[in-house]
Amino acid sequence: MSSKSNDHCVLRKWNSCAHELAVPSEVPEHAITKLHIYDFDNTLFATPGPTEQLYTRELLSKLTSSELPNGGWWNEPEFLQAAIEISRSKPRRFSWNEEIVKLAEGSYRAKDTLSIVLTGREEGKFHELIQRALQTARSHKECSPDEFRFNAVCLKKTGVSKYTSEYKKELMHAFLENYPSLRELTIYDDRVHQIDAFKSFFNSLDLPRLQWVAIPVPPFTKPLPKEQELEMVMEMVRKNNNRVINSSQNFDLAWTPKQTGFILTVASHRLLSIEAMKLFRKRRGRNHKNFGGRAFKPKLYEYPMYIPCAEPGNSIPVLETVKIWSNNDTSTLDSEEKVQSTLKKFHQQQPGKCMVRFQVTDIAIIPSAHYNKRKPLEVYFKATPEPSRYTFTLFPEFIVTGHFYNNNVIEDLDEVTDRLRNSKGAIRWTPLDNAVPIKTFFGQYAKLASVPYPND
Repeated sequence: MSSKSNDHCVLRKWNSCAHELAVPSEVPEHAITKLHIYDFDNTLFATPGPTEQLYTRELLSKLTSSELPNGGWWNEPEFLQAAIEISRSKPRRFSWNEEIVKLAEGSYRAKDTLSIVLTGREEGKFHELIQRALQTARSHKECSPDEFRFNAVCLKKTGVSKYTSEYKKELMHAFLENYPSLRELTIYDDRVHQIDAFKSFFNSLDLPRLQWVAIPVPPFTKPLPKEQELEMVMEMVRKNNNRVINSSQNFDLAWTPKQTGFILTVASHRLLSIEAMKLFRKRRGRNHKNFGGRAFKPKLYEYPMYIPCAEPGNSIPVLETVKIWSNNDTSTLDSEEKVQSTLKKFHQQQPGKCMVRFQVTDIAIIPSAHYNKRKPLEVYFKATPEPSRYTFTLFPEFIVTGHFYNNNVIEDLDEVTDRLRNSKGAIRWTPLDNAVPIKTFFGQYAKLASVPYPND
């Protein structure tokens, strides 16, 4: 849009994408009464984060750390670029939060409103990618003229606070100063701690004229395809190792032992975490006092918990795999072609393709064999499969457990395996008040872990 050089100067100052700037030149500054701000990552756009199940907690922390030479996952353009490329061939609703898009369209159409995209991504690295994402969205045939349009797209500039919430507050303060006519400010963000920071900021302002709303948006995300993500992570680690000056900061990657069993869904993992905390509070009070003389900060196993069918690194008989996958279907078992097809599906590891439900009836909390800060306790749950479902395990009972990892090694593996083998005598169970239904899928998993870099 054409505009006078002295109008809406703050809009020009903070904008990062030249082709996205839309100065409302026909509207004088004093007529602007509303400012609507939309976060980009996981609010507007389904930005991929690292898939938690693929990595140990230790590696996940490293991948997302700003201490890496490249700044970590969120400062690596390749992940966002891959998501944008995927969005080209997908329906628009796959990559874009339709509800927020519609709200943003209304903001852009309103003559008394400024609408901006505000993201903590670095301007130098990401402004072209954010611009490309919006242009890609507008290329969809169902896009209306005012969709994916904003008055400005603002990324973090150099010289501004490195903390995203501080940077965003600085921008909002600048707009409030330069538009004294503002009577309403609404900001949408997916991160709860950011929303809390914005609320504190607004409460600190001496602006009785201003009505503000900080709206938490459920995170909207889509993971990258598994193989693509792993390949990109391995390349990122390789590049970072090449950039590190101090070789002691280098690390390599290795897989943990493959585990076969009934893997809990995220929702079921969360349900059992709640049950563990309920029992602990019931026993020791709400102050989380010592358990057996040991200080305990509750932290359940790394996702996922699962019902093991065999020891980690081992498999179950091939025929049992086919029986579980087919629910003991005789027509499958009688056909070699169907058996091989079933095994192929199992090894392709498509989550949710072989869903098995259990009822969890009992819980046991036991001090760990080798106490350390990360794993003060072992937690077990006794489960019963649904009656109509074929199931199998090499252990005497179906027991939900999980693991912590030290590099690519499962901590206390021998002790945990021994408890599972001798569960009827080695585990003292406490019945739950009510049975908890859980969903699992039968399969295998291993996690990628960080290990010391090999010496030359």
